[in-house]
Amino acid sequence: MQNCTICNFNLKKINEFVFKCEKCLFLCSNLKPGYGREIEGINTLRKENFIELIKVIKYLNISKKLKILEIGSGNGHFIEECIKNKIDITGSEVEKKDCENLKKKFPQILQIKLPIENLSHNKFDKFNFIIFNDVFEHLENLDLVINQLDLYLDNNGKILINLPSSDGIIFKFSNFLRRIGIKKFYNRLWQKDLSSPHLSYFNNSNLKLLFKKHGYNSIYSNSLNTVTKTGNFKRLNSTIKNIVLCHILNFIIIVFFFLQKIFPRDIIFHIFEKKKK
Repeated sequence: MQNCTICNFNLKKINEFVFKCEKCLFLCSNLKPGYGREIEGINTLRKENFIELIKVIKYLNISKKLKILEIGSGNGHFIEECIKNKIDITGSEVEKKDCENLKKKFPQILQIKLPIENLSHNKFDKFNFIIFNDVFEHLENLDLVINQLDLYLDNNGKILINLPSSDGIIFKFSNFLRRIGIKKFYNRLWQKDLSSPHLSYFNNSNLKLLFKKHGYNSIYSNSLNTVTKTGNFKRLNSTIKNIVLCHILNFIIIVFFFLQKIFPRDIIFHIFEKKKK
């Protein structure tokens, strides 16, 4: 494992697959990157959070016609919310089959794999927003990815990153459990042994540092809900097969739903804009 991607400082080994920067606290894994199914039971949460994101995007883009590119559209829920708001949205997926399935519902779908391996084989339309919804933390070669985003951005274009935070209360609690020998919850947050594991975990500070290194300012940041009142049992049962345990955890999550605003949030988002020269 090399030095930290963000600040080039030393990485300390945390367990068999996670490394932590001792300076900026960036976390990265040596898990194998992949692409695959979305996690079950989080559709309601994502739709609610997407509505909040779109409100912010429209507020920041009030004088300009919106043209958005979403990287990694999954089942297309963000696209659906954009269409409801009459926003020009182009979705994307990595695999050809996934693109074809999305095109059955939405006409504007591109096949994009970041980082792009052969620039000469691609046509680059320009957008004023590029959106990563729970995708950026699954990517490798982040410096190259950020550099290549310029190919899709118009003048004064913006990048929105929505991802889980290593400063969140759930992440910190799962890390505490890992330290006392209960590894399942920590491994689950990294999506270890699933088709598309996390390669990175950021917090507000080191995510801003990464984009600052590439000439971007964070012009807006906030947090999103981590859980909803409904749909959590299905989400839990997708990886925990003990029904009784799922019911207990589901009750705890419902209680946590009402308390989450007083705790450090586990989902953060930033909007970045290229510094003016």
